[in-house]
Amino acid sequence: MLHGWAGYRIGAHQMFTKLARMAEAAGFFCLRFDFRGRGDSEGEAADTTLSTMISDTVAAVDWLVAETGLQRIALVGDCSGAEAAIGAAPLRSQIHSTVLWSPPMVGSDRAESDRAKKWYVIKQYLRKLFLRATWAKLFRGQLQFGTIKRALLSGGKGAGEEGAAEDDQINWVQHFVKFPGEVLFIYGGNDPTANECIGYYKSLSRQAQREFNSHIVPGSNHAFYSVSWEEEVMGVTLDWLKDQCQKVEAHLHAASRS
Repeated sequence: MLHGWAGYRIGAHQMFTKLARMAEAAGFFCLRFDFRGRGDSEGEAADTTLSTMISDTVAAVDWLVAETGLQRIALVGDCSGAEAAIGAAPLRSQIHSTVLWSPPMVGSDRAESDRAKKWYVIKQYLRKLFLRATWAKLFRGQLQFGTIKRALLSGGKGAGEEGAAEDDQINWVQHFVKFPGEVLFIYGGNDPTANECIGYYKSLSRQAQREFNSHIVPGSNHAFYSVSWEEEVMGVTLDWLKDQCQKVEAHLHAASRS
């Protein structure tokens, strides 16, 4: 399980912890870990890039294979973790499928998507201007003006998410197209970047001659921040992974009979 840029191994509002428990109960091996510079892992946060996240993912897959003997691995990535999944997926033959939660567009001009996200952030802060709780925090001196300023100027992007020079060397489209496994995309219906991202990945999936599998959570935001939304995401993810296992088992059974 591959967490997002600003998170760590529990996932956004502990979704990876919850999903891992559900998956383990269903018979899956699960590995959650912190990317370097995050959580309990070594390294400086400022040195983290998408390239280091990809190499960390490959190292995690190698470790899991060595420890368990598994030959079919699924990557579940959230946001920037989904980008790491796309980058790592074709690099190890054991990676069989990927589930991508709210993946940004990789290898493409994201200007329009970034503008939509920034306008969404601005609208959220404008809405908060009319809330009594906001003014109460203001009078109590509890508003974090530095955080608000950074969010408005960056359009919701964390420090470093603009990408590092080494990330420019990644051929994202080739990584996506070369991956021979199946991919499931999950987006929130109220994610301001969802429509453009879905159109983009549909096009890339056609280029890869791969079926486009997707699920939209109606009304949900980018991070699936409600109990019902997160339950839907986790349920859909686990059901799809179970289905992938059944397909492999059916294929192996048919091959053995022939």
